[in-house]
Amino acid sequence: MKLLTKIAIGVLLGIGIPISLVGMTEALNPKNTAGDREGAVAALIILGLPPTAFGSWLLFSNVRRSKQEERDRLQATFFRLLQEHSGHLTVLRFSMETGLEGQAAKAYLDTCAKEFNASYNVTEEGSFSYYFNLEAPKELGGSQTE
Repeated sequence: MKLLTKIAIGVLLGIGIPISLVGMTEALNPKNTAGDREGAVAALIILGLPPTAFGSWLLFSNVRRSKQEERDRLQATFFRLLQEHSGHLTVLRFSMETGLEGQAAKAYLDTCAKEFNASYNVTEEGSFSYYFNLEAPKELGGSQTE
């Protein structure tokens, strides 16, 4: 489906943009007669703008969908790694699992650390890791009765 969408985007924009450019050029050319300019505007409106608009819409929808899929993939990997490692996670491990570059992985984990109130662990050797508490918060102010 993604391949067909990309082909459709290429075909629509490949047809629509040149027709739109020629139509605009001819419509704005003062050397053309009024009839020629009207014909160029009609060609622009009928043949140029619809495929260009639809191709652009497909392109932006495809980009939006790809970004959402990437966000979902990163989040699924993040939660899986937290489960596998009891809430402990390093930038290197996250980077290796997701394929993100180190700075991008660190930025993602920093954002998650703020969102989920993580703590940071630094070992004596200087290695840095994030700790996300996977336990449910305990009830404040007393015991729970059943």
